[in-house]
Amino acid sequence: MISDDFQPVRLGLIGCGGMGLRHALAVADMNAAGCRPVEIVAICDTDEARRAQVTTLLEERFGRRPAQYAALGALLDDPGVEAVDVVLPTSLHHRMVLDALSAGRHVLVEKPLALTVHACDLIVAAAVQARRVVASCENYRRLPGNRTLAALLRAGTFGPFDTMFVRNFATPEPPVKQGQKNVPSPQWYRDRTHAGGYHAMELGSHEADLQEFWFGPIETVTAEMCNFGNPTSVAADVTEDMLTAKFQFESGFVSNIAFVSTMRGFEVADRLLIGPGAVVSSSAWHEWQNGAVHLKDGTQRSSDDLVNGWLESLSPSERHRLLPQGAWKRGHDGSVATEPLSYGVGVAIHDFARAVRTGTDPEITAERARRAVATCCAMMESARAGAPGRLDQVLSGEIRAAQAPLNHAIGFAA
Repeated sequence: MISDDFQPVRLGLIGCGGMGLRHALAVADMNAAGCRPVEIVAICDTDEARRAQVTTLLEERFGRRPAQYAALGALLDDPGVEAVDVVLPTSLHHRMVLDALSAGRHVLVEKPLALTVHACDLIVAAAVQARRVVASCENYRRLPGNRTLAALLRAGTFGPFDTMFVRNFATPEPPVKQGQKNVPSPQWYRDRTHAGGYHAMELGSHEADLQEFWFGPIETVTAEMCNFGNPTSVAADVTEDMLTAKFQFESGFVSNIAFVSTMRGFEVADRLLIGPGAVVSSSAWHEWQNGAVHLKDGTQRSSDDLVNGWLESLSPSERHRLLPQGAWKRGHDGSVATEPLSYGVGVAIHDFARAVRTGTDPEITAERARRAVATCCAMMESARAGAPGRLDQVLSGEIRAAQAPLNHAIGFAA
């Protein structure tokens, strides 16, 4: 076992809603497993009931109460807080991050980094000027199945691949686990001015980061979006019900995405990665699991066996870097959102704390997270223009028409 030799980062949790509570639970579960990358010393939320819920959890698990604040300024005035974890609706991310950087704090922020490319640009510039760590809490790439697939792709274990097909068809209020009761999504998820787009941004930011992790830089994006109440266009403040998209990569690889959120009583979430010598299947969207590699000779190898083999192949130092002991554990049913250590949240928090203490880059820097947001915005731009869009033109701001109402909503000129 390799242990951490850094002191826990004194963290202020900003946002005590569903995801904020999940982050607090991840910290508590890590501590119970003997892993202490951070200590939540303060929390901030405008809602007293939400603050109370997180306070109760932390008091029960740590035996002490964090300082509680209703306003960000008060938390940032607390000298005991050296870093913050921003877990709020996306439309609020940039302002909270910029204020925290201005106050000299390091920042971990839930994905996506911000609502628009322009908002991301401000964060990247401010992080450089403040000389502070800004890291994205994007979790999917940190899951063992996804890390295993990345390693197999980079090693060329099963030859080259040409294309991938991704489906995520679900109800508007998907259950955490298939077969369980539905869980209502926060209302702001359905408001474009707060979420950017349920499929294009909330789900899309996962997809954009994961696909660049697997396949390298995205070059061109083509997308269509619709709201089934108004099939020809999507109202400015209502997110889409359906997204279809194609990512073309610098390598020539092509991926195809289909997301729908109006189905009831039936769900599909899967992936197929297709090459001349093998097909990789997954019966889950968020992680390569319950799947296999199907070889052209008719044989196959299960994803479970390949993931276990990858885990066993890691040196102690690699294992500690990628899946620190106590920051990740297998869930009872694979990676599950209600078990944040199985879902990569603990690994993301640990990675951030290590970057703060060692002065190294986190795995997902602000600049890398900016690319994921730009890919999401490229889908919106392509859908609006009815034509493919180059990612570099979205990153540069040359293409930004679809982001204009979003920039206006968060206080920027279109």
